[in-house]
Amino acid sequence: MKKTLIASALTLVLITGCASNVTLSENEMMKKFPTLNQAEQLLEKADQENLAFYAPEQIKAAQRAFDDALKQAKSDKDSTDITAKETVDRVNAAIAQSNKAKYTFEEAFDARQKALSANADKLVPERFNDAEKQFKKMLAWFELGEDERAKRDINELKNQYLAIELTALKANMLSVAKNTINTAVKQDLDDVAPILFAQAQDEYQLALNTLEADRSNTQKANVHSNRAIWLIQRAQGIAEMNKYFKDANFTEEQKLIWYQEQLEYALSPITTNLPFNELNKEVVAFAHKTLTQTSQRTDNLSSELISLEARESRLARDKDEAILSAKMALEKEQKEKREDNARFAGVQSLFNEEEAAVYRQLDNVLIRAQGFSFKPGSSEIESSNFTLLNKINDAISRFPNSKILVSGHTDSTGSAELNLALSKNRARTVADFMSQVGNIDVNRIQSNGFGKEKPVASNETVEGRAQNRRVEILIIN
Repeated sequence: MKKTLIASALTLVLITGCASNVTLSENEMMKKFPTLNQAEQLLEKADQENLAFYAPEQIKAAQRAFDDALKQAKSDKDSTDITAKETVDRVNAAIAQSNKAKYTFEEAFDARQKALSANADKLVPERFNDAEKQFKKMLAWFELGEDERAKRDINELKNQYLAIELTALKANMLSVAKNTINTAVKQDLDDVAPILFAQAQDEYQLALNTLEADRSNTQKANVHSNRAIWLIQRAQGIAEMNKYFKDANFTEEQKLIWYQEQLEYALSPITTNLPFNELNKEVVAFAHKTLTQTSQRTDNLSSELISLEARESRLARDKDEAILSAKMALEKEQKEKREDNARFAGVQSLFNEEEAAVYRQLDNVLIRAQGFSFKPGSSEIESSNFTLLNKINDAISRFPNSKILVSGHTDSTGSAELNLALSKNRARTVADFMSQVGNIDVNRIQSNGFGKEKPVASNETVEGRAQNRRVEILIIN
């Protein structure tokens, strides 16, 4: 709508001329006069919401004001914003009037919308347009403040729209059935197959009655309409068969033989042993029984197929779940391995070469602390050992569910009995430090001493004996 509004206004300017030599482009006008841009957008909204239907006078006045504002803006007149503001006020008044009208004439608007939903404007355009003209008059009177005059015939208008809707529904839904019945009359089906023709007419009437009783019950009306069409088609089949008999000059016996041959052909995929030597009712009963058994076998096969498909689906689902479970287990294992590696690397980084060496033993971690400083023949912890002990406590805290085995070891200097007792006492002292200072549960900790029995280096050198004098902390996971 924007280009249309601008083009029409600019054409008007060119025809009437301009009092000023100054002319602005469209972009310049909209930039300099923002109210003009607002007015244009509101008019576009009014057009989209069809406000001219609800408040025609306000929309006409708004359009006139907008055209004047465009002429003034083209000439760069200061009065442009004032005139554009009038457009804005007019459209806002139209919006308010529209809301008021929708509330006051709510039932009529609902009926009108139902008629539109039934395509009444296309199926019964003359009647719909007559109602529209009447409604527009009422809305115009209402806009001018003539409320009583506007509302005087509103119920009649509502009923008019509802009647139009019903007519449209019938035309839309039942036209095929009606045309089929009319064609059947021209084909004299009411004479050839009067019973089926009468049943078809009854179904069509039921469809009409259904819509008149409850126009929203279109589903039931469709059922009756389709049934009427089916009955006429059946009557056409009988008429064709009757013509075939007449053209072939069949006797009554030949007609019955033809019927038996048709029945035998229809059932030949299932059975070829129809008992035509018996009464017709026995033949029909045999055919019914054979079809029923075949249907039951088909149902059984379908059930088996469904069971097999369900089993296949379960197997596929179980396979997918197993693959997913294995994948998740592998990912979990890999994650745990990465975490273990990171934890072990973290423990290794706690100690320097003089303090301890850290080893992995499967899931367990061994801290071989040769950096302890004990007085000769004593198990008392020197203050210089506190840093090392705190690092050991830090390492243990990284394995909260582990058991701790503290073992003491000596070099070969001195008697075996003294070394054994000394190693046990030193191990117990370290274990006590862990529980008392490191707050490690005493039930997690065991200590033992092995004296000089488990050397890790030669006792023949000073360096070797220093390595053998050690405390080992085994973190058991």
